[in-house]
Amino acid sequence: MKRIAMFAGWLVAAHTASAGIYIEMANHNLTTNSTQLEQKMYIQNGSGRIVDREGHVSLIKGDAMYILDDSDKTYIAMDKATMEKVAKQLNEAIAKAKEQIAKLPPEQRAQAEQMMGGAMGGGENKVDVTDTGKSDTVEGRKCRLWDVTRNGELDEQICVVPYSALPGKEDLSKVFANFAKIYEEMTKSVPMLAGSMSNEFTARVKAGGFPVRSRGYENGKLIDEETLVKVWREEAVPASMFEIPAGYTQKQLSMGPH
Repeated sequence: MKRIAMFAGWLVAAHTASAGIYIEMANHNLTTNSTQLEQKMYIQNGSGRIVDREGHVSLIKGDAMYILDDSDKTYIAMDKATMEKVAKQLNEAIAKAKEQIAKLPPEQRAQAEQMMGGAMGGGENKVDVTDTGKSDTVEGRKCRLWDVTRNGELDEQICVVPYSALPGKEDLSKVFANFAKIYEEMTKSVPMLAGSMSNEFTARVKAGGFPVRSRGYENGKLIDEETLVKVWREEAVPASMFEIPAGYTQKQLSMGPH
């Protein structure tokens, strides 16, 4: 009987250790007090599945990100090799555009160079976080307030809970650091993506926890909308959730001329 009890205990421990995490985030309008589902996230064994409110799915697995398109059963792989290929295409396109611009009259050339700089350059997208020294409580969880700046301007305020205080056995610090690394590889290879992609993972890594609330700034003041973690629970996530569905074919990510 003792052996059976020990074996049962081992099974429970093994099941708990393999359980993943389910996170549900919602957008809360402070003026109308209305709430709308924003995002669902599933994490297990270092992999992630992110589903937005419109049902679009992104998978993060290993050192790559996959964006699924259910409408035509295709997916785009965003890994280092793909980003290097896209970077080459962009460089070739920019070089050809510069050749054409050089042939224009001075006024038209100046206009074209300005337009191309905005479209192709992407601009700097430096993200930083600063501890405000203040705390708050969100959905029953005590959290630390951090200000996020992008390119030196206040962009959002996040209320961060240490990973150790959240349910689940996942090494979330490692998981989100890997997510951030994938995004950083994208922006390094294709700088123009830096201006259009908000690297939400970078702030999480620097702040040392998970934002259970995020509020944007506008002209230095907090706006009347916030994103809240409404559900955070430990649960087993099927491995199939992190796989590209059967029958889906890869679609090439292409920028610039073929």
